[in-house]
Amino acid sequence: MRAVAPSEASIAVLRAISRSGFSYAQSKSLCDAAGWRLVDDELDLGYVRYDMILTSESNEQRPLSLLITESGTLPFAFVPLFWFDEYADGREPFDRAYDALAGQITGILGTPTKLGAYGYPHRAGRPYFFAGWVLSDATLTLVQDEFDIQFGMDVTLWVQPAGTRVEVPVQHT
Repeated sequence: MRAVAPSEASIAVLRAISRSGFSYAQSKSLCDAAGWRLVDDELDLGYVRYDMILTSESNEQRPLSLLITESGTLPFAFVPLFWFDEYADGREPFDRAYDALAGQITGILGTPTKLGAYGYPHRAGRPYFFAGWVLSDATLTLVQDEFDIQFGMDVTLWVQPAGTRVEVPVQHT
């Protein structure tokens, strides 16, 4: 999978979703207007999922999952931008993908509010990197992680409500 960052227009949609409070109707309206294809519409379960078009110049799509405000828990969204399952051979592609994505998003949003690394006990000596932007309308965090290790490691962009602190690993309960 190629590491492709969302365009400025796609990031604007993500920020608008946050401004809407991750409302079911408004989030769907914003995604539909962006031309993203609805994959799962699960109001009863508190989420919707779209195939998000990353840039107008390419046909690259990634799954955008939205936990909507009507879920009764803290709403948020995430979009995996890169998966890496060849980690037995070394993690250089994983790190290069993160660096490229962080650079592209920094070009759109400016200098991150917080940069850093964290680790897991089961991966001693292998840092995972992150960059977070606390903006007036949303908090965006680009994270190297193992969101679903059965599919490998990932670089994911998390979108959280305005005022959320950048903390990793990103967890929601």
